[in-house]
Amino acid sequence: DLAVMDLLDRAAVTFQLVLTKCDAVKPTALEKKKAQVDELIRTHTAAYPVAIATSSETKFGIDVLRAELANMAEGIES
Repeated sequence: DLAVMDLLDRAAVTFQLVLTKCDAVKPTALEKKKAQVDELIRTHTAAYPVAIATSSETKFGIDVLRAELANMAEGIES
């Protein structure tokens, strides 16, 4: 994943990091991992500034992801 992120930075292709299967970890562990990923994002110029945490099982974060994808699509159309 890190190599792909570097490639996207070099190619100036915007990308969004999404944490999946977030229902499988305890909330404190999820917050710690999200903080680590958000710190990593700051080192990648093409990345959206905050990762989105999701779970397809519980639908946690799916509404946020859909909204962000819609915003990204609007930006492409402009």
